[in-house]
Amino acid sequence: MFPFCKIAPIFLLTIKITHLLKIERTSLGKWTHCWCKSPCFFISSTQSYLDSLSISSDENYPAYEFFYSNRQSFSHQPKKQSSQSTFLRRADQEAAYLLPNQSHLQTDTSTPYSQTLSVRGVSRVNSAISKDTALEMQHYIDHYLMESIKAVESFLEPRAWRFANVLEKENRWDLLLPFDDDNDVDPIHISTNAEDGERSKSTIVVKCLNEALGEGGTIGPIIEELLGPHAKLYELACLISDSGSNRQEIHPDIVYQPDGKIRLIACFLSLQDIDATMGPTVFIPDTVTEYHHRAINNEDMANKMLSTIPSVISTLDIGDASLYNPMLLHAGGGNVSKNPQRRRRLFYFTFLNPEFDDPSHDFNPGSIRPDLKKRGLDLAGVRESLKTYFKGGGGSQCRSY
Repeated sequence: MFPFCKIAPIFLLTIKITHLLKIERTSLGKWTHCWCKSPCFFISSTQSYLDSLSISSDENYPAYEFFYSNRQSFSHQPKKQSSQSTFLRRADQEAAYLLPNQSHLQTDTSTPYSQTLSVRGVSRVNSAISKDTALEMQHYIDHYLMESIKAVESFLEPRAWRFANVLEKENRWDLLLPFDDDNDVDPIHISTNAEDGERSKSTIVVKCLNEALGEGGTIGPIIEELLGPHAKLYELACLISDSGSNRQEIHPDIVYQPDGKIRLIACFLSLQDIDATMGPTVFIPDTVTEYHHRAINNEDMANKMLSTIPSVISTLDIGDASLYNPMLLHAGGGNVSKNPQRRRRLFYFTFLNPEFDDPSHDFNPGSIRPDLKKRGLDLAGVRESLKTYFKGGGGSQCRSY
């Protein structure tokens, strides 16, 4: 007979996990499905439920880690299942509450970008990169996405080297990008026409970064003013959503902290014109507060808040940028365009305040290639690399497709 003592621990753990699975959707939904940058947000979102049970979070953390590590499987449940259907309906409910008080994100020319970003949590910068550069990057992203999907599906590269996790994965990707040619671990070339021959995969990435962060760029000074020259490169990727992608729930990327300091600054650069049908990012200005973070995790409080609070949609023109504090409440919209060619591409990078520890987690790291993260580049280092790259003739490789 098989000794019961060998299966008892597994049985007890199963009971414990099953108990946690009974958490209502209003307490569980946000951290089960939310694309968060920090495990702190995941833990804090469940704290109210734990308090009601008088159970310490430390006592149950292994079980929480189990759920957090498997959140991808939750979001991949078929739509016919009730949990996924409820989740999608909730995102639509939130959008309906926001719509009456919604407008388009505008550039505030009366106030410095850094001040707007610091106070309101989001700021728009027009023409952060040129239209030609954005178009070149757009073509590159489309090629690199197809190449990356094939590489992962063929087991030529692990998924973690090409893609990061993103909320609402259907027709949506978070594509990790290389930085500069000299440091690519696996140089891959994209074929172009015979006249151009072959071009290195990351030349255009460098060109985009140079226009935004290099000498004369508009984004670099904003980040430096708020985070300093030694802000750490935390993410480098491209968010892509095709027609049919679903709307995300409203969420912050990191948990609220009361010290008033900015941990991260993310910059989204639009690689095409974005209209309201393409799922522009929804930002809710002035929500970097404890109240708003608590409210969004309680459905009744969230409904009241969302029905009255002003929000903006990031309908950017090609080459424009939106910068935001990841503590701000926001969400990616659903791409409801009937045209399959209306792909929304947001090239983005995020910098981390050097005063704070890396908020990434083993199960949810920042959207950056592992080899690039190991280099530990800061803003000054990125700028120096850009200067060296173009001084060495790298810029001459920047040809059009």
